Amino acid sequence: MNSRPHHFCCFEQDNGVEQCPWLDSPDNLNYSLQGVEPRTWGGIASIMFQQQQPQPQPQRQQQQEDVMSSATSSPASTLYSPMPYAFAGTSVQELSSDQCSVRLISLLYQCASEVAAGEFDRANLCLEHIMQLASLDAPHTLQRLAAVFADALACKLLKLLPGLSRALLSSSSSDDAHLVPAARRHMFDMLPFLKLAYLTTNHAIVEAMEGERFVHVVDLSGPAANPAQWIALFHSFRGRRDGTPNLRITAVHESKEFLAGMSAVLVREAEAFDIPFQFNAVEARLEDMDFDALRHNLRVRSGEALAVSVALQLHRLLAADDTGGRRQGGLTPLQIIARSSPSSFGELLERELNTRLQLSPDASAFSSMSPQSPIGGHFPAVGQQRPKIGSFLSAVKALSPKIMVVTEQEANHNGAAFHERFDEALNYYASLFDCLERAAAAQRGSAAAERARVERSVLGEEIRSIVACEGGERKERHERARQWAGRMEAAGMERVGLSYSGAMEARKLLQRSGWGGYEVRHDAEGHCFFLCWHKKPLYAVTAWRPAGYHHSGGARSR
Repeated sequence: MNSRPHHFCCFEQDNGVEQCPWLDSPDNLNYSLQGVEPRTWGGIASIMFQQQQPQPQPQRQQQQEDVMSSATSSPASTLYSPMPYAFAGTSVQELSSDQCSVRLISLLYQCASEVAAGEFDRANLCLEHIMQLASLDAPHTLQRLAAVFADALACKLLKLLPGLSRALLSSSSSDDAHLVPAARRHMFDMLPFLKLAYLTTNHAIVEAMEGERFVHVVDLSGPAANPAQWIALFHSFRGRRDGTPNLRITAVHESKEFLAGMSAVLVREAEAFDIPFQFNAVEARLEDMDFDALRHNLRVRSGEALAVSVALQLHRLLAADDTGGRRQGGLTPLQIIARSSPSSFGELLERELNTRLQLSPDASAFSSMSPQSPIGGHFPAVGQQRPKIGSFLSAVKALSPKIMVVTEQEANHNGAAFHERFDEALNYYASLFDCLERAAAAQRGSAAAERARVERSVLGEEIRSIVACEGGERKERHERARQWAGRMEAAGMERVGLSYSGAMEARKLLQRSGWGGYEVRHDAEGHCFFLCWHKKPLYAVTAWRPAGYHHSGGARSR
């Protein structure tokens, strides 16, 4: 019997792809997977570390010194310290599936390093090899994930040539735009995260509205909005001991058709539940709204208890503040090169990164923010533009909501350093791809096609935004719950505790639906729900209200 291991990827030595010795050498190919979780990668990381070749201590020490010297002397230094492995010199045809996966991951990190350094030829060669091992239609999750990240890295290279990138990328984006709503519905059906977010949000709203007779709920979730959330809220309010309130829901969404459909569904369901109900539609995107007129646009009335729900949208307001991607004087990268004559594209990228570090309101810059900064409600100096996120939070605070429930991705994809964003995104989306793979395998039928649509049209677009875009174009600026807590508190908001009973409801939903591997974690202070896949938090739900205020019947008092 042939004992040769099964291979899922290989390419021939003479298949027309240029061979590159530095890709196959231990010092360039194999990088330690710092931060990569063994569960996420199916044990690949552990294989890499277990199969290291032993080194004499002096040799290892000399290698570490060489790596440190290289890292400190070159802006284009590699992401991780090179480490030799037993299969480093093995031809691709002879690799097992796990070993081939390790090579694919190494190529992704190597490609990211070359892209960050502006090394077009080396990055292009990495991409050629990656696409020999990866495909959007491949049967293995890692291959599909790698293909999506390779696409994002290629887009980042293209964006150095604005005319070419606009011609190639804008047309492809517009062609696929109509697929996104259906893909979002597939993601909602296949994964429990938004269902759990809706359930815990509704539970917090019902608790906050105890005893209220007139309730106004504002849905700012935009593309993440779903009428199912509010139908479930009808159920919850109908079961209240103090009776059903008069309920008004205002939804903000850029699609007139979506709002019309949402209105029809909710009005019909409210009649069936015999709930006094009114629906208001606001056709807009959250980031485009005039926050100075928020009370008027949302039709907030005195005498109503207000609740605000926003899922997976707040991070987009951070992009509105970042003008780092706009080029002064309209110069293209090639014109800049012609004027300044840098020695390489890497030098150009380093200059641009330094400029953007000074302009971008990202997570790394946020640590110096204080309550006296513009986000805390104080206006900036004359001539400065007020941050969008600060304007929004100040406007919400002025509405005096009893509760504001926020759901966001539990990840830091808003750092200024490209290497950090790439590493964080690769780990985060590996978990989501894994979730989708398990869900599709369990559901069968058309689930594989639906999974593919989600991977390409929803997650793929998010990955492209995180990896390929800079400045105002980078819309997906996810931050962790602790970072959002800093922003909220700086804006004059305080936490609202999320009850243990809400977490128990969410866990019961997982049990009833047979969602194995998922978990709802309640943080020690009772301030946050983490929605997890195999103990890895992927989404976070938090609740807020204006600090120092007590609410009663929609009125505000000290």
